Amino acid sequence: MRHYPTFMDIEGRPCLVVGSGAAALAKVRLLQRAGADVTIVAPRFDADIRALGKRGEVALVHRAFRDSDVQDHVLVHAASGIAELDEAVASAAKALNIPVNVVDRAALSSFVMPAIVDRGPLVIGITSGGASPVLARRVRAEIEMLLPHGLGKLAQFAQSFRSAVRATFADFETRLRFWENFFDSPLAEAVMDGKDHQARADMLALVNRAQHPAAGEVQFVQVDPAEADLLTLRDVRRIARADVVFHDGNIGAAVLDHARRDAARIEVSGDAGNTGDLMAAQLRAGKRVVRVLALTQIKHAGLGTG
Repeated sequence: MRHYPTFMDIEGRPCLVVGSGAAALAKVRLLQRAGADVTIVAPRFDADIRALGKRGEVALVHRAFRDSDVQDHVLVHAASGIAELDEAVASAAKALNIPVNVVDRAALSSFVMPAIVDRGPLVIGITSGGASPVLARRVRAEIEMLLPHGLGKLAQFAQSFRSAVRATFADFETRLRFWENFFDSPLAEAVMDGKDHQARADMLALVNRAQHPAAGEVQFVQVDPAEADLLTLRDVRRIARADVVFHDGNIGAAVLDHARRDAARIEVSGDAGNTGDLMAAQLRAGKRVVRVLALTQIKHAGLGTG
């Protein structure tokens, strides 16, 4: 991973776009969606950008770019399409340690712009690090088709209960278990369908029920180490929800990286009895346990899937 994935809060903060035309307009609109205070510098502006200026949505500076223009901005986009000018913008921004993106020139940029799936407040960014923007856009299109448009409503609903859930469950793992159960429940579907009134009453009941100690659970995942990409969506979800992942030694990162970063990963040998004891201890502690078995080990382990 060459680029560190992050999201910046630029609401109300000054951001600069250098250039006019379609590329500059696209950056301006994205900055506006994030609530930025946008200034655009160019000798001439296209009609759409002039219209934004007339409405007072952006500040327009009608002249050639100067190095000093980048000062006091938290982020800069070079979108003129003129190689020498974009290079000058990038150089001026980098000299002041201001993040800068140059359209279609990843080598000159200190950050890259991802393809975006927006289910506000849930936002997904997909990037190839500049290697293949077209591929990133194709992946975005696939994800767009998979994700319900009601996810934004669901995220807002969950946010409205975060304080109540935090006050009810002091322990992080208990809160995590609660939210996972919520997002897997019919209640989440009801929220996405717009049934907010009933959903709020049901949510309060769910919080009250969840105050009782949770029992541990165990699930099994079988995988061919040579074909890790054939994991089913169900198995990926099982691994992602686990507190503890017990796995054979030949299970690689392509499978284990589906686990949460805070989940314990425990490599076990073929001793089914010892592994069973270890798993039982985790279950008594109320943990969600997943046992990932290599297909070559299943016969020897004497375990099925469930």
